[in-house]
Amino acid sequence: MPFNNGNDSFMVEMNDKGLKEIPQNVFQFRNLRHLYLNHNEIRTLPKDVGNLVYLEILSMDGNKLTALPPEIHLLSQLTALNISHNQISALPGEVSKLENIRQLFGSHNVLEELPANLGDLITLEILGLSENKLKVLPASMTNLTNLRVLNLDNNQLPRLPKAICYLPNLVKLSVSGNLILSLPKEIKELKSIRELSLNNNKLTFLPVQLYNLLNLEELRVDGNKLESISDKVVNLQELKILSLANNLLKGITEKVCFCIRLECLFLSGNQITQLPQQINMLKKLRKLSVHRNALGNLSEQISQLPILLKLGCSENTLTYIPIEIKNCAKLMKINLSFNKLSEFPPGLCSLAGLRYLNLRGNCIVELPADVTYINDLTFLDLSENKLSVFPVYLCSLLKLQYLDLSKNGLSAVHHDVSKLKNLSVLLLHCNKFESFPVEVCSLGKLHKLNLSENRIISAPAEIAKLQVMEELNLSNNAFKSFPVEICHLASLRRLEISQVNGTKLTELPEELHNLEALKELDVSFNALKHIPDNIGELKKLALLKATSNNLRQLPKSIALLNNLQRIDLKENRIVSLPTEIFHLGLLKEIDLDGNPMYHPPQEVCRGKQLYPIGRYLQSSEARDEKMLQKIFKIIGSGVTLENFDFFCKKLRMKDDEVKTLQKDKSLQLQDKVLQALNIWKNKEQVKRAPSAMIEQIIKVLIMSDLHNLAEKIRNLKTFARAIKF
Repeated sequence: MPFNNGNDSFMVEMNDKGLKEIPQNVFQFRNLRHLYLNHNEIRTLPKDVGNLVYLEILSMDGNKLTALPPEIHLLSQLTALNISHNQISALPGEVSKLENIRQLFGSHNVLEELPANLGDLITLEILGLSENKLKVLPASMTNLTNLRVLNLDNNQLPRLPKAICYLPNLVKLSVSGNLILSLPKEIKELKSIRELSLNNNKLTFLPVQLYNLLNLEELRVDGNKLESISDKVVNLQELKILSLANNLLKGITEKVCFCIRLECLFLSGNQITQLPQQINMLKKLRKLSVHRNALGNLSEQISQLPILLKLGCSENTLTYIPIEIKNCAKLMKINLSFNKLSEFPPGLCSLAGLRYLNLRGNCIVELPADVTYINDLTFLDLSENKLSVFPVYLCSLLKLQYLDLSKNGLSAVHHDVSKLKNLSVLLLHCNKFESFPVEVCSLGKLHKLNLSENRIISAPAEIAKLQVMEELNLSNNAFKSFPVEICHLASLRRLEISQVNGTKLTELPEELHNLEALKELDVSFNALKHIPDNIGELKKLALLKATSNNLRQLPKSIALLNNLQRIDLKENRIVSLPTEIFHLGLLKEIDLDGNPMYHPPQEVCRGKQLYPIGRYLQSSEARDEKMLQKIFKIIGSGVTLENFDFFCKKLRMKDDEVKTLQKDKSLQLQDKVLQALNIWKNKEQVKRAPSAMIEQIIKVLIMSDLHNLAEKIRNLKTFARAIKF
């Protein structure tokens, strides 16, 4: 168990072992320096831990601890303690006697308060207490003069404790996700602070004293209620990251443009109508994000940002992009989705290094020829525009890997699409295709294809060329029958042919079993009456969705799908399940809502869990088997010699089987009938459960004109069911 690193310094590492307690022999290693017990199920830290007087690192992240023993203070050499992701509600006062501690992590617990003398940990440098229930901090924290990093995210602090403001060496402070309404003026005392995170609080303004933090490099105040930023932001000359997303800002002061070291400016989710006029002064700006604002135009000054890499302006009201944007030669990612652009911005065609371009949700009707100059483009989203013809110039973007042309008015694909040798994802759903675009079958690297919400009636044989296809969505089309051609896609992992709005499929082909790599199959909202018996050959299937069909039963072979985790069969006509379904050990959910279930009954199925369903089916099958044997005896004594031959024919026995029984002089008539029934049973049990065989034998008796026997069996079955329920 211990590992010696060569200089009498031992380490024990027992992470992820499922331990419920610490092995007692661990405490016998008196020279133990490092003890790692992360991600187990340990509930207590025994007092024997005090014997490990040379321990320097103790890590018990992700256990079930509810407290620490007072003996923790005996670990005088401890420099790092990690007790995050436990259920600890309080720290013992003795923890303050850890005279050499430098790092203490206790996030994701249920701490409501800290020891009053926590400030005695004068060697502490890093303190992580996020995701607790702290409302106050002890005043003694002002003594933590060596503390450099403090994380109090996602607690219940109603204000920023003043004690924090007097930590002279604090470099990084994060108090995001609290209930802070305002900041104290004492915040100006954080002279060393470089990173300050105040996201997701209730701040309505930032005090002027904050702008005295002259060493501040990162300021994050997302998700508050700020309406403005003071001109004094100009004091923050070391600022590199300013994040003010999701506030109530209607504008941004020009003074921010004098923070010349700024590299990232995040202003998304506000009410800003225009960017600062002097934004061109931010020569080091690399990322600019102004999504979800009210920008009507983009300032030409943006063209003077020489190293801008990422520009995000989605969900504004932009009608054009200044041609000068071509001067931002370093731009690699642009998002202009959901604006009001009526043409492809010509300035973008000069950005040869652009790799990601999102123009979704605009009013673009065509692409210019110059788009071919965006040589490095790998991602292009032109969905929800007004394209009526496939843009042929796209076929020159040879590095393109992702292309979304969905929700346009396309009815054909240009044959030059075959040039896109690197295309991996092609989305063409919600267009006007009436035939499967055979041109896409030449895309040898295509992994994902979506042609749903069109009017396609068949699939071409050429689809078999897509040998690396993994995801295919053909939902809501006009297929006359299941496109059996897709069963040649040996690498297919996800197949969707859900017909909410399309022509309903009535059956699945036997060839479906060829899709050996299939993990997800969705055939919901069709008119399927059965699932092929060979579905059990889809060994990798994990999800089966067949909602809103006409299914009456499941094949027994479904029990062979050992990787099946979820079955969705809502709104069908299923009345019973095969007993073998109990063998699906990985099944987490089976949804049978909206079916007329009686075997098992609806109250058993309502929880969607396999265990109660399986237990019911197992016990029920045993009862039904006994009932079947009893029925056989009744029939055996009720069939006469005159109707024996006719009865055997209705059992669909072969002529030679019947003759063999007739010639056997050693058997009485009753024994012959029983043997005939057992021959029939051996054939039927492959496809029917005992309960279904009882129903079938009643039909056989009626067809054999043995109505009295049929009525007797029916009454017996009704009586047995009444007792069962």
